[in-house]
Amino acid sequence: MLTCKNCGNTFEGNFCNHCGQRSDVHRFTFKHTLHDFFHSFTHIDRGILFLIKELFTRPGYAAKDYIEGKRKKYFNPFQYLFLAVAAATFLSVNYQLMGPKADINTIGTGVNTFGLQYNAFIYKYFNVIQLVSVPVIALFSWLFFKKSGYNYAENLVLNTFLGAQRTLMFILITPFLYIFNHYWYIPISVYYAAWLIYYGWAFVQFFNESKGKVIFKYIISILLFIPVAQLISLTIFYFFFYHK
Repeated sequence: MLTCKNCGNTFEGNFCNHCGQRSDVHRFTFKHTLHDFFHSFTHIDRGILFLIKELFTRPGYAAKDYIEGKRKKYFNPFQYLFLAVAAATFLSVNYQLMGPKADINTIGTGVNTFGLQYNAFIYKYFNVIQLVSVPVIALFSWLFFKKSGYNYAENLVLNTFLGAQRTLMFILITPFLYIFNHYWYIPISVYYAAWLIYYGWAFVQFFNESKGKVIFKYIISILLFIPVAQLISLTIFYFFFYHK
């Protein structure tokens, strides 16, 4: 007899006869994460509204549930991230939500500044930047919270959930960015403050350490993540897109 990790039902066979989840749910590995990555392009599961609610009310616990085997009721985190980033990119690029947009393909030399070209790069590759940030922050959470027992792939799953919800938070402020376009930096500042607090709250729920220790490690990891992510973005821009 087997016990379903999703609903707790006792059953025999390959699938739970109560909720339908497979019996061979295993620990996340990097190979499994890659499988989910490609799976997210070809399948759509149910439960995205439920997942959004859970990630707004108990983000760390929801991610922990998913990692520990309760996966049937949750929308796939990689699908959620790609859908959210696609929507945020469409809104940001088409409505110029982060200030005036320059065209990276038409910027030449002379009076055009490095900042103008970098602005064009951010707009054109907004989706790529959003996606790349997830494995980077997952690396820091894995390094700082190794004692919690979660491997890198499991940290990647956690930060995929949080990254998708962070992107949804950006989508929710887009009306304010559009209406107050000339003062776009004000709602963006509120957004950054909100997601930093949100991540800290989720980390406290997720990692099996004292609240004070988790908050301290989280602050250090974020202080390292932000400049590293910015450096990666600037490096890619400088060597591959900057027209000197």
